Amino acid sequence: MVPIFATSTQSNLLIYVGGGGFVLLGAFYFGRLVTFFFPNNPLIKNGKKEKEELTPKQKEFVEFLEKASNQSNENNDA
Repeated sequence: MVPIFATSTQSNLLIYVGGGGFVLLGAFYFGRLVTFFFPNNPLIKNGKKEKEELTPKQKEFVEFLEKASNQSNENNDA
């Protein structure tokens, strides 16, 4: 190995960034494994329940869209 390259700031930065990338990638896949092996974990279940339920504002918006859709269907039928 070329000694100048081995001690350069660029090589150190490359090693730090590359190593940090592997750490982040490993953390991501470790989280996926935990989710796969423990699907009944209360933290995971609570997160899914919150996404399934609509907030009052979301319900109001869905009703508004349904009314608008019904009005446009009535106009198209006439």
